[in-house]
Amino acid sequence: MLGAVKFRVERRVVDEEAVWRRLSRLEDMPKYWGGHRRVEVLGVDSGRYSLRITFAFPGPLNVGYAEAAVDEARREVLLNYVKGPFKGVVKNYVAGGVLVSDWDVTISALFIPLKPWISSHFRKGAERALERLANP
Repeated sequence: MLGAVKFRVERRVVDEEAVWRRLSRLEDMPKYWGGHRRVEVLGVDSGRYSLRITFAFPGPLNVGYAEAAVDEARREVLLNYVKGPFKGVVKNYVAGGVLVSDWDVTISALFIPLKPWISSHFRKGAERALERLANP
């Protein structure tokens, strides 16, 4: 797909429990994920969270909506971005001493000319987020 951005970043962690506590707090995402200025939980239904996300960049396209599932047993946070500057799934989890962020998103057609920069920007942001989650 033309606007597809897919990658995985990983970081070894010492204290999985502490990392999971930070990772699983959706409202705290802006503390670790620099691209998220604000995360509001709009509602919860059958364990699925409805989120309104204000992204860090300025302008009228800086708001998106996502559905999130926090799976305590698997220590996984699944974010499905359903409306906004990009759509798709980001799966973040901690297992076996490793913190992982898997990205499979599609950027809006308006941003396709910037895809190489955006892809690099998302990857670097995810790497920094994992670093902050592992070492607050």
